[in-house]
Amino acid sequence: MAGPARLVGVGVFVVAGLLLFSLGLFLIGDRQMAFATKFTVYTEFTKITGLQPGAVVRVSGAKAGTITQIVPPNTPSEKFRVQLEVIESLHQLVRTDSVATIETEGLMGGSYLGLSAGTDAAAPVGPNATLLGKEPFDIADLMQQMGDTITRVNATIDDLKAGVEGTVASVGHTVNNADALITDLRPDLTRLVASAASITSDAAQIAEGIRSGKGSLGKFVNDDELHDRVAVIAEKAEDIATRTRLVIENARGALEGLQSKDGPIQGMTASVAQTMADAQMAMAGFAENMDALKRNFLVRGFFNRRGFFDLAQLSPADYRQGALTKGSDRRVVRAWQRSDVLFEPDGDRPADERLTGPGSVWLDSAIAPYLEHLASGVVIVEGYAQPGTPGEQYLRSRARALIVRDYLVGRFLLDPQTTGAMPLSADSPESPGKAPWDGVALAVVLPRNALSPRK
Repeated sequence: MAGPARLVGVGVFVVAGLLLFSLGLFLIGDRQMAFATKFTVYTEFTKITGLQPGAVVRVSGAKAGTITQIVPPNTPSEKFRVQLEVIESLHQLVRTDSVATIETEGLMGGSYLGLSAGTDAAAPVGPNATLLGKEPFDIADLMQQMGDTITRVNATIDDLKAGVEGTVASVGHTVNNADALITDLRPDLTRLVASAASITSDAAQIAEGIRSGKGSLGKFVNDDELHDRVAVIAEKAEDIATRTRLVIENARGALEGLQSKDGPIQGMTASVAQTMADAQMAMAGFAENMDALKRNFLVRGFFNRRGFFDLAQLSPADYRQGALTKGSDRRVVRAWQRSDVLFEPDGDRPADERLTGPGSVWLDSAIAPYLEHLASGVVIVEGYAQPGTPGEQYLRSRARALIVRDYLVGRFLLDPQTTGAMPLSADSPESPGKAPWDGVALAVVLPRNALSPRK
């Protein structure tokens, strides 16, 4: 009896193992979409940036298939041809104007292929069609562009320096020529002054002679020597005026060339502006990756324990449910103050307000007992407003909370990451006497052992 029973047990074990293996194989195949109906499309890239066969394909963020093959180009001028399979259930989103891009999972994740949803006007893509591929952004390319831009800026500065030096040298040379010309003309000018004095004397004598009826006027008009001297002086004066105008025109032309839209200063400004725009784009992408890293399983426990990743993303509903104290050893202490003490009108509209002098004094005294503990705590300025519609209540409570938050951050140099503004509209269940509150509440969230009784 032991022999057949043992065989039955072995048979049951083998059958159970086969069933478990089949079930596991089915689950794995279903997870990898091995049993789903798929269609094949292609796309092309100059650089594949770490993309490999087997990588995930996503359509508008949803997992849609895998990359089955990457065919390398035959010549440097051709592109990599990527073959991918997409599940049929998402076929209606993949249109002829869909674009394929190479994306990265977070800051340190692997690469995957993303397909954007097409427009309603475009037709669904057909089997074995080729979609447009958008070349991936590479940080090395950005650094190379920044290096090239800096090189061009340095070259522009060198050219500008040489041009300015040449302009200054030309102006100096012109001034030296003008000095030499004035030195050469000084004897003639001296003689001109002496001649003018002589002419004045002669004119007086001529006038006297005319009045007396003598013929001195005819002699003055026919005096060839005097005529020649006056002609020489006029020519030299005209030459001086011509040279002076030339100097002014040269200087004006140099300045206009520097300030023109095609000049070196404008070109340098455009290059610097482009560099700053590229750097801003790179920093925006880096900020997104850092935000994704905060939610990585290795470090997200720290943010979950403190109740938030970013106070700016904490909604009033989550805050009311105790997001900052739930599951932790923290408690909240509040200090309440009405709007008529804290604020005064700041314009023609009733909603425009500013902080009053007594309001600033009250805020200083309210936050003072907790300043030494704020390195491990959070400050939330709760705004409340009663008049108006729900939308107007929200906007006014938000404005009040921001006014007080900005004052505290600027006054006591608080950390903006742990100092928040929370618009709570007209809902104030924890107010003194549980009465409807119109004003603010200063909420300090600290560990229980860090709190000291308020006096």
